[in-house]
Amino acid sequence: MNSVNTHIPRHAVSIAREILEDSPLLVVQGARQVGKSTLVGQAVDPQRAHMVTLDDPLERAFAEADPAAFLQQAQGKTLVVDEAQRVPALALELKRTIDADRRPGRFAITGSSDLLRTPGVSDSLAGRAEFLRVYPLTPGETMERPEPEDWVSWILDGAAGANAGKVSYCGGDELRVMVLAGGYPLPVQREGERRKARWFDSYVTSLIEHDAPQLAGGQFPSQLRALLRHVAEQGQSELVKAKTARALGIGETALGDYLALAERMYLLDVTPGWGVGFTNRVVKRPKVAVADSGLAAFLSGLTLEKTRVAGGAELFGATLESFVGEQLRAQSTWSRERFSLHHYRERDREIDVVVELADSRLILIEVKAAETVTERAWKNLDVGSAPFKDRVAARVVLYSGTRAVTMKNGEVPLHILPVSSLWQHP
Repeated sequence: MNSVNTHIPRHAVSIAREILEDSPLLVVQGARQVGKSTLVGQAVDPQRAHMVTLDDPLERAFAEADPAAFLQQAQGKTLVVDEAQRVPALALELKRTIDADRRPGRFAITGSSDLLRTPGVSDSLAGRAEFLRVYPLTPGETMERPEPEDWVSWILDGAAGANAGKVSYCGGDELRVMVLAGGYPLPVQREGERRKARWFDSYVTSLIEHDAPQLAGGQFPSQLRALLRHVAEQGQSELVKAKTARALGIGETALGDYLALAERMYLLDVTPGWGVGFTNRVVKRPKVAVADSGLAAFLSGLTLEKTRVAGGAELFGATLESFVGEQLRAQSTWSRERFSLHHYRERDREIDVVVELADSRLILIEVKAAETVTERAWKNLDVGSAPFKDRVAARVVLYSGTRAVTMKNGEVPLHILPVSSLWQHP
């Protein structure tokens, strides 16, 4: 690529605009360099917005010295404050200012750590703010497709069975390259693994040496890089704290602090176990994964060549599962359906992804890295004797191939779909 497009249209822009129309404060959160400022810039009218960043020492000093005056500087425009977590005291002043004037669209702030979990933030802003998580670019955004992906709605509408076979899907090495690239806007536009890796190396170093110590209150989190690498090398897997702590040579209490910090920085995503209460055979442990597959591949050293050999192929399978979760999480921001993601495991059954809808229906998903699948691939999706069988709306096997098939296997439809159907659905 000869140029870098830093203004790729984001599908969540429409949601940001809705929030600005309804609420006095939009809080946009996500990892560093994920595109938060770009999204806000696309959501506001530049003629009616005043933008500042607290990465600027002068602006930060102004906000710390006189937060009330700082928040009044927009003079009737939307005040956009980038990296608001740098001055935690702003939260309380935002509460006071908004309580005095609750007009919608007064403020939009961004943060690369979870504002509500930032030390020094003394108010939750409940009832005054709406929060929007920004995820790495989806493939649909990278391709600058005008229509947002909405795979869950597509499945529920029955369109997968009606017209999935009409699409030319990507798979094989083309899919692997996309998974290994991830969705951070800058490296995804670089050509070659070496150039991408150089960006990720600088990115992680900056987070470890600059951002993390600030968020940790000055205590340098020396094992944070090791934790991220360890999680990346496991792929999306259940978190066994005692085992992980031993692997890192730290105590479980310290591990808990590192995990909380990484989550706060949006570097890790946690998928809770589902079905607790059905039976004591259900495993309650959550799954944890690096929040971007490109970052995970860099940390674990996974390359395209390694995905084809023993060890690397298995790691790619686990990374692919986390990639599927990433896409669904991002799509949940704008999807027509409200849903949450879980995993399910009991002693004789494991389901990679359980999509739970607001009306309690379920979509069960198995993720396979193979380019062909056999009946064994959907064995765990046979829910004939499961205690939740009446809630299952669809069963799906996502795999690395390019053919789409729907089978009448039992009462609930069974879709065999390419992973790329997540963004290539008509």
